[in-house]
Formats: sequence, structure tokens, C-alpha cells
Amino acid sequence: MEEHLESFASKENEPLIFERLFLGDYEINHCKGCRACMDVGEQFCSWKDDIPLIKEKMKNADAIIFASPVFVGDVSSSMKALIDRLAYICHRQEFYDKCSVIIATTNATSLKRTIHTIGAASYSWGMKNLATGGFKTATSNDSKEALKKNYDKKIKKIAKKCYFGVKNKEFLSPSLVSLITFNIQQKHRANPELSSKIDYNYWKARGWTEPTKKFYLDVNTNFGKYYMSKLLSKVINLFF
Repeated sequence: MEEHLESFASKENEPLIFERLFLGDYEINHCKGCRACMDVGEQFCSWKDDIPLIKEKMKNADAIIFASPVFVGDVSSSMKALIDRLAYICHRQEFYDKCSVIIATTNATSLKRTIHTIGAASYSWGMKNLATGGFKTATSNDSKEALKKNYDKKIKKIAKKCYFGVKNKEFLSPSLVSLITFNIQQKHRANPELSSKIDYNYWKARGWTEPTKKFYLDVNTNFGKYYMSKLLSKVINLFF
């Protein structure tokens, strides 16, 4: 991915900064479910670890490539810990101007479930997902040469979607799923009886509670897609 992104950037004569974060190298404590971040603010989390540092790096990036091996049918424990610790962003979306790519690897099964776990979180955080990729190896010791031969075209395609998706600011073109997510959130965050005070104030301060607001940002969206999202949101809301 990094090689192909650098190649696209070089052809476009544009700078590219690519930073790798291996979650295992950071201190990420497991969420205790105390709800301090949800109810009063993330600054009141009792854990003092590297989550704020990782989040700041994510906020400073134009795109985040999430990658996880399949561990017992789902994401790695490090990835799950990160998702859990950033759960409050599912209520107070901070990444509505970010793009994402999701990659998973396995020796056997569960690629779709692993990708879905990361996707469900990133959609809830407000991100625009540009591409996903699932990669299956024959053994745990496949050579880099063999993997490149089998998957280089697929990786290049994903990298192309990532590079030009960021360049063209595709976060301004929300998907149907993103519009539905916003509509469902809006119903709850605009109602102080259904929402916590911090969530309600966060949404209200940004104008997201206004009935005329279509999305976190002012976007031009297909008429049919927008009204389909409203209809599907109403159907889903019947069950919540």
C-alpha cells in the first residue's frame, strides 16, 4: 500500500507522509465500561495511556488505513481495544472529514466479519470508507514475493482508490450508509430526553440538530440517495 501510494503521489508531484502505527507498540488499556467518556467527556477517562496520542495522529491524517489480522474470527485484541476506547466518537463524530481504508488478513475465514467490525466503528465515527480488502494466505509462512505476486494488483487498486479519494475529498460525497447513520444519530442527539447533555450540546453547537441538516458537512448528494436514506432511517428507527 505504501509503495503504491508513494508512486501515485510521485506521478502527481505531490508530497506524501505515510506513518505506520503498530498498536502493540502502544499502551492501550481495555475499556472498563465506566461511561465517563460517554457521559461527561473523554478527558475524564481514568486510564492515562497512549489513546490520546493515537487519536491525535488520526485527526492530523487525511486518511487512515486500518489493518488487522483475523484473531479467532474477528479483529485483533489491540484493534478491538482501540475501537472500544474511542466509543464516545460514535456519539460525537470527530472524523467526518476523514477517509478510511480497511484491510484484513487470514489463513482461513472471517475476513468479512473482521472488515465489518472496523467498518461499523469507522462509519459511526463519521469517516468515508474508500475501499476494503481481504487477503487470504495459503500458510502462515508465505513469502513476501509470493504474496506480492498474488495480491499486488488488488493492493494497487485499493491504493488508487485511497489516494484519489483523499485528493478529490470524497468525504464530501457520503455513502447511503453514512447518510442513514447521520439520520439515526440526529434523531437521538437532537432530543435532550434521549441524549446525554454532552452529546446534545456537541451536536447543537455544530448545527447538526437542525432538521434541514443533511450531514455533518454541507454536501451535495443525489436526490434519490438522500430520500432513500431518510426512508430507510425511519424504518430502522421503528426498532429503536
